[in-house]
Amino acid sequence: MSKLIIRDIDQKDIASIKEIVREVWDWDLAFNCEDVVKAAVDIYFAPVLHDATFARVAVLDGIVVGVIFGAVEGKNPCYKHLLYDVTSSTLAMIKADEANRNGFFDYMTKQKEAYTSLICGIEGEYDAVLDFMVMSKKAQGKGIGKKLWLELKEHFESQNVKKAYVFSDNECNFEFYEKQGFVKRKKTDMLVVFAKSNDATEQYLYEYSIEDGLAL
Repeated sequence: MSKLIIRDIDQKDIASIKEIVREVWDWDLAFNCEDVVKAAVDIYFAPVLHDATFARVAVLDGIVVGVIFGAVEGKNPCYKHLLYDVTSSTLAMIKADEANRNGFFDYMTKQKEAYTSLICGIEGEYDAVLDFMVMSKKAQGKGIGKKLWLELKEHFESQNVKKAYVFSDNECNFEFYEKQGFVKRKKTDMLVVFAKSNDATEQYLYEYSIEDGLAL
């Protein structure tokens, strides 16, 4: 019988989480250089650790298979001690060939622009965010993601959060959030030109009312 443990994140989990990000994001299909893929994952994931006030990892039979991060407005971040130096990854990206380098920076820039456009003008309605969630492909569909969300939801409730939001897109399992009671509030389009492919996506902002236990 499989054994599942939900626990706080630790330094030793970071490498496993990066591997899950690489697997699920399929960046090997976007970039044509191993060093660039590793650098992209490093640079992309590092900011998640900066503002989080809560995190949990799911460990299935001794292997990290998922993670969730959230942040409550006005609360002190709890995971800055897990931050790692991205200098070498940044240098690797700068030295990468033009197609790989431009593809990554195009992605990061356009994602920031998409998120800004989605949240602009309504920031004050939310006092928490589900900032990051990823599950390994082999662990999806087993109810583990729901267990992680319920842990974060309990944290939100303990901090008197009224309404939280999450960003997602049509390449992620956004239906998961809908099943948990989130409602899609806004969307915008995003097109990124990677080294090996073009990627057109719809970016979404979902919201959840912790206060009512129902999405508005």
